[in-house]
Amino acid sequence: MTETFLEMLIDCKNRGAKAEMILDLNGLERAEGIIQEIHRDVPNPYIALNDGRIIEENTIIALNGVFRAAYAGC
Repeated sequence: MTETFLEMLIDCKNRGAKAEMILDLNGLERAEGIIQEIHRDVPNPYIALNDGRIIEENTIIALNGVFRAAYAGC
């Protein structure tokens, strides 16, 4: 896979598509929603969903069924 998670998030935002994610927040947690904002130029890049939830990009281990390489073998 050549696309980064950030590129995938940007694509979801641009299309207005729902982002379905699995997050690693000291345990696995699901999150989903429409991405309203992406903040890349900060020390910890994050997204803001339409429900107001803020999610740091580095906590997303899967996006729309695609897992980060570090979790692909799990």
